[in-house]
Amino acid sequence: MIKSFWLILTMVILFSSCSKDEETIIPDFGHDYAGLEVGKYVVYDVDSFYYDDFTSTIDTSYYQIKEVVDAEFEDLEGEEAFKIIRYRKEIDSTDWILIDVWNSKLTQTNFQKSEENIKFVKLIFPVRNNITWNGNSMNNQGTMQYEYTAIDQVETVGVTFLNPVLTVLQLEDINLVQERYFEEKYAKGVGMVYKKSVDITNVFNSSSGLWERNSGIDITMTLSSYGG
Repeated sequence: MIKSFWLILTMVILFSSCSKDEETIIPDFGHDYAGLEVGKYVVYDVDSFYYDDFTSTIDTSYYQIKEVVDAEFEDLEGEEAFKIIRYRKEIDSTDWILIDVWNSKLTQTNFQKSEENIKFVKLIFPVRNNITWNGNSMNNQGTMQYEYTAIDQVETVGVTFLNPVLTVLQLEDINLVQERYFEEKYAKGVGMVYKKSVDITNVFNSSSGLWERNSGIDITMTLSSYGG
C-alpha cells in the first residue's frame, strides 16, 4: 500500500514537472509585432517631400495619418483577416478625413498587408536577426529582399519609449544617380511605429558641380500616439 502511494506520488510529480517544462518552452514567434486587434489604432506624424522635375519645385507637407483596425472578416481564402481604415488630418485642422480602406492578415508564418490593393509580406515568423525574405512574393512588383536588421530593441520613436522594437530593411540602393531606401519599424502590441520611404532621382548640376535631388519622394511616418 505504501509502495503504491509513493509510486502514484512520484508519477504525479513527474507529470506536473513535465507540464511546467512544456509551458515554459512555448516559443515566441513574434506575432504581437503585427499589432492586429480590433479596436487598436496608431496615429503617425508624416513629413513628406515631393521633388518635381517639371516645375523644379519641392512640395513639402506635414500631416497626420491614423490607421484603425476596424473589424475582422473572412477573406477569399476563407481565412481570418482584418479591415484597416485610414484617415488623414491636416496640421491646421481637427477633422479626420477617410482616405483608404486596406486589409491585413496574420498567419503562423507571416504578416501580410494590402496597400492600395497590393499585398506585401511585411513580417515573417519566427522573428530572427538577419533573416531575409521576398516582401513582394504575393504581388507582381518584382523581388524585394526584406531583412530583419534589429529585433527586440529598446527605442524612442518620436517621443514614445517602446520596448521591444524590430527593424525591417526593405531596400537600400543609394548612389549618385538615385536614392532608394525603404525601412519600417514595429513595436510589440502596437504594430508599425516608423516608416521611411525614399525614392529619388538625382541630376548633375554643372553650375554647382554637385548632384542634386531632381524628382521623387521622401516620406517619413513617425509614431505620434496609439491605443485601443
